[in-house]
Amino acid sequence: MEEGSKADKIKLTVKRKFLIGLALLVSFACNSGDENDFIKQEHGTVWLSGGLFYCAEQIHLDNGDILVVKMEDILSLTGGDRVSVRYRELGANEFCPSHVDCEIIEIKRID
Repeated sequence: MEEGSKADKIKLTVKRKFLIGLALLVSFACNSGDENDFIKQEHGTVWLSGGLFYCAEQIHLDNGDILVVKMEDILSLTGGDRVSVRYRELGANEFCPSHVDCEIIEIKRID
């Protein structure tokens, strides 16, 4: 009777190791995506604050999101300009949590 329980324990151990290995393989396969997978492209309107210190330069996207951008990324633009923007989200802005900090990849004025 002990032989049967030892064999069952070995089968169970082998099965667990196989399942753990399979789970690791799947997780690595899912995480090996190209960094460009996280680059988004949207249209929106440039918004420049007249007095805010934080979150002063923004792009109000047509999808309702608000991007907080660096002034140097939009120097050639003025408030109200319509733009096409490719960007990577960096997370919620520290001072304006409902807005998104981003890295601008490309920005173009559109008509």
